[in-house]
Amino acid sequence: MGSYYNRYDNHTDPAIGISRFDVDKCVMLGKEEKGWSMYIDDKRSWFMNRDSHTHRTEGGIRSGSVIGVLLNLNNHTLSYYVNDQPHGPIAFSNLHGVFFPAVSINRNVQVTVRTGLEIPAESDVEDN
Repeated sequence: MGSYYNRYDNHTDPAIGISRFDVDKCVMLGKEEKGWSMYIDDKRSWFMNRDSHTHRTEGGIRSGSVIGVLLNLNNHTLSYYVNDQPHGPIAFSNLHGVFFPAVSINRNVQVTVRTGLEIPAESDVEDN
């Protein structure tokens, strides 16, 4: 899954990632245990699950940026890419079960969700 940011006005913090079907849809993605996300703004990002922020990474997004979300079901990991480049370390590991693509946005953000993006060459996915 990837998100193409059609409109992004600075100082907002969209969250993109995966969730369980019964995630609490009244809170931002990653604030509770059934959602895993990367919050990202115009300068930096951080990963979030259970309202815990980890791995703050410098570098953000702007209008036209593409965020790639790679859920590797063989390795049970979730990784992120910004404009086809790895963004931070592996965000989450030990992921088992059924997941759904998920996005939380707030003011001044418009996204287009595209599935089936090519896996970046610099990914941790092995050809099988």
